[in-house]
Amino acid sequence: MIVCCIGYGYLAKFVLKNLIDHGALGIGISSKVPELNYETNNLLIYKRNKIGDAITYATHLIITAPPKKLGCPVYCNFKNKIIKSNIKSITYISSTGVYGNHNGNWVNEDSELKAKSTTDINRIKAERQWLKFCKKFNFIYNIIRLSGIYGPERENGFHKKYEIVDKKGHCFSRIHVLDAARIISEIIVSSATSNIWNLADDLPSTRKDYLLEIAKLKQIEHYKVVDYKIYLKNISKRSKKFWENNKKVSNQKLKRILNYEFIAPNYKRGLRSLKDYL
Repeated sequence: MIVCCIGYGYLAKFVLKNLIDHGALGIGISSKVPELNYETNNLLIYKRNKIGDAITYATHLIITAPPKKLGCPVYCNFKNKIIKSNIKSITYISSTGVYGNHNGNWVNEDSELKAKSTTDINRIKAERQWLKFCKKFNFIYNIIRLSGIYGPERENGFHKKYEIVDKKGHCFSRIHVLDAARIISEIIVSSATSNIWNLADDLPSTRKDYLLEIAKLKQIEHYKVVDYKIYLKNISKRSKKFWENNKKVSNQKLKRILNYEFIAPNYKRGLRSLKDYL
């Protein structure tokens, strides 16, 4: 198995490491690498101008590259190369942002896609491009709708100042990066059919509850709670979309089909192992 990940970022590093540990050869595509770099015996890192070569070598393709106005840039630029390749399956990393706002209700993989932000509308377009493409040319596809990721080597908590935004009744869903990587790896290795998956842990929560847990673990006593209406006056357009979308993301499908047991079934469990990164 030769797995090519176009977009070698935070999540991709954990996914490829997991697959390599199980015997796969990994290829990561990154714009940040000045030249070809062998990090391990089973991992190659290529510059972006080598995407075509990587597709030629690969048997499985993961796409984490963000969407643009025309949808997925990998689809737009390399679909003909993929048709002629040895690739068996395509895994597209999307976001639970495609569901948009459901007023705090639960969503599953069959829920209506109500996204209003430009980025999430572009993701829906990208998802549909890959679905249509894979059905037409008989590729196995998996659409991964990813919740907010937290984990090691990442900023997970307070930003610069100790400030907690309080928007009552508003929920975010999260997943520990180790769980996300294990689930995606299992899907790639074992899935013989096409599917759409939500990746989220068992416990959606408010941002306030999440940060209060960090304050407890780090013994932070002095922090400021800011009402969302006040916070809204100085919020960026990009941040605003996260606060406008209120939903709880169900993970019951992956539990039922994959029989998956979480390393961190909720953020409280996951944060305990991340004290150095909070």
